[in-house]
Amino acid sequence: MAGETFEQLTSDTFHDYTQNRSCIIIFHKHNCPHCKIMFTVLEKVIAKQPLDVAAVDSEAEPALMASLGIERVPTLCAVRAGKVCGTFTGVMNPNDTRKWYDRSR
Repeated sequence: MAGETFEQLTSDTFHDYTQNRSCIIIFHKHNCPHCKIMFTVLEKVIAKQPLDVAAVDSEAEPALMASLGIERVPTLCAVRAGKVCGTFTGVMNPNDTRKWYDRSR
C-alpha cells in the first residue's frame, strides 16, 4: 500500500514521535482510495523538500483519533514542536499541501 515508507504511529508512540518534531501526520484507512491519493501526494511533497511524515491507521487507533477530534479520513495534522497546529480533511495537490503545512503555525 502507498505510504508504507511512513512510520506507523499508535497511541503508545504518537506523543514520543511528535514531542520535539515538526511533521505531518496522516490519519488513514487501509482501503480508502482518497487516503491512497494523499499518500502519493505526501510522497511528492517530501521529494521536493524533506519533511517528516508519519501515519496513523484510523481503524486500529480510534481512541487516538477521538482524542484529537478527528472524525474522517484522510485527515492531515500539522504538528509543530509536539502540538497539532492545523488539520485538513480531504484531498489536496502537492503544492496546496505544502502551502497548508507552511501556513499551519
